[in-house]
Amino acid sequence: MLGISFDTPAENKAFREKFDFPFRLLSDVDEQVGVAYETRDPGTDKVNFAKRHAYLIDPEGVIRRAYNVKDVNAFAGVVLSDLSTLLA
Repeated sequence: MLGISFDTPAENKAFREKFDFPFRLLSDVDEQVGVAYETRDPGTDKVNFAKRHAYLIDPEGVIRRAYNVKDVNAFAGVVLSDLSTLLA
C-alpha cells in the first residue's frame, strides 16, 4: 500500500512520523500523478482540488477497483472485502 501526496518528501516524512503512518507516502509535487488518477483537476488551486481517491491495482498494473473514499475508518474493510472477492 502506498499513499501519494502533493506535499514535499520532507513534509510527508514529518506527517508519517507524527501520526505513525503505517505505509509509505510518495510525493507528487509536480501534481502529474494527481492529474492522471483524477485526484487533481488541472487549473484549480491546492485548497480546492484535493480528493481522496484510492485504487486497487493488481500485480500486472491493472486497476481492479476505484474508490472515492468518504469514510476513512471503514475504507480498509471495504478494500479487504474487494480483495477477497477478486482472489476468490
